[in-house]
Amino acid sequence: MAYVMALAIVSAMAAVNSVAGAPAAATTATQEQSSSAAVAEALGIADADVGGSPVQEREQLGQLAASRAQRESEQAAEAAAAAAQAQAEQVAAAARAEAEAQAAAEAAAAAEAAAEAQAAEAETAAEAETEKEVAAGGSTAVSVVARISNSAGSTRSQAQAAANAVVSNVPGADGITIGGTRASAADPGGHPSGLALDYMCSPSLGDAIAEYHIANWDELGVEYIIWQQRMLSSPGGAWKSMENRGSATANHMDHVHVNYRG
Repeated sequence: MAYVMALAIVSAMAAVNSVAGAPAAATTATQEQSSSAAVAEALGIADADVGGSPVQEREQLGQLAASRAQRESEQAAEAAAAAAQAQAEQVAAAARAEAEAQAAAEAAAAAEAAAEAQAAEAETAAEAETEKEVAAGGSTAVSVVARISNSAGSTRSQAQAAANAVVSNVPGADGITIGGTRASAADPGGHPSGLALDYMCSPSLGDAIAEYHIANWDELGVEYIIWQQRMLSSPGGAWKSMENRGSATANHMDHVHVNYRG
C-alpha cells in the first residue's frame, strides 16, 4: 500500500513539472520538497534519509518504495510457505497417528486370537490328559460284559474278566470288536489257548487301552502287550521294537494285543 501511494505521489510530481515548465521552477521545487516529505512519510522513513535535488529525491523515493514492496512480497511468500509447511506437518502427524492406532488395534487383535488359540489348545490337552488318566488309573470294576469273537473255543476266565474291565472303564471301548480264540495263531500260548485278546481300535483308543493295562497290570493279570509294532513285558519296562511283519494288522497298528497270565 505504501508503495502504491509513493508511486502515485512521484507520478504526480512528474506531471506537475512537465506542465509547469521552467518559469515555475521555484514553486515546483517547493512543492516537490513537500511531496518528497509526504512520500517519505508514506514509506515510513525520515525525511533526512532522502537528500539531493528533487529529481534525485524522486529517484531515491522510487527505489525505496520498490525495495519495500519487494520485502513485503518476500515476507508474504515466506508466511505462505510457513503456513503450507505447518499444514503439511499436521497432515503427516495425523496420518502417523492413524497408522499407529491401526497397528495397535491389529496387534491387540492378534494377541487376543493367540490367547484364545492357546486357551483352546490347553483345554484340549487337559481333556486328553483327563481321559488318559481315567483310562490308565480307572477302576477295574465291571459294569459291562465284553463280547468276544471266538473261533476256537471259549476264552479263559481271566481274559474275559480283563475284557469286561476294559469295556467298563475305558471310554469308547464298549463298542469295539474284540478277537479271542483262533486256531490260526502261531503262538500256542496266545490266541489258541484262550489267554490272548485283540482289541481292534483307533490309535488314540489303542493308546488308552494300552495305558489302562499298564496302570492295572497285576489286577488284570497281564503277561505282555503288543501295540504298534512294539512289545511291553512289564509295567515299568520299556517298549521294544518288533520286526516288520508286512501289514498294518500283522504289525499291530490297528489293534492292541494282550496276553494274560494263565
